[in-house]
Amino acid sequence: MAIHFSPSPNTIACGRSGASLSTTEDQAQVSCKLCLRSLDKTTAPVATNRTPTLAELRAAARAAKAPAAKPAPAATVSVKAAWQQKLEQLPGRNRLPRGVARQAFV
Repeated sequence: MAIHFSPSPNTIACGRSGASLSTTEDQAQVSCKLCLRSLDKTTAPVATNRTPTLAELRAAARAAKAPAAKPAPAATVSVKAAWQQKLEQLPGRNRLPRGVARQAFV
């Protein structure tokens, strides 16, 4: 016959009930496997290296993006002027024209 763990007179760790159950408060004398598992669960350490949840990963990604400062824009230049400046920096005169004007050279 198994000896069950009973922390108080009304309850038994494994959840069984009955008048003929033998119980004890001493953990060393317990022989019921379910009661022993219950005792092991209470003394088991909390898992510290768990996998982060999706919400935690998203929050970390948002936090990593937040401190990134936007680069200060250079002097405001119109798009047309910026494009013309880029074309002037191209080497040689063999570029195709970029407008409605006729092609003067190749």
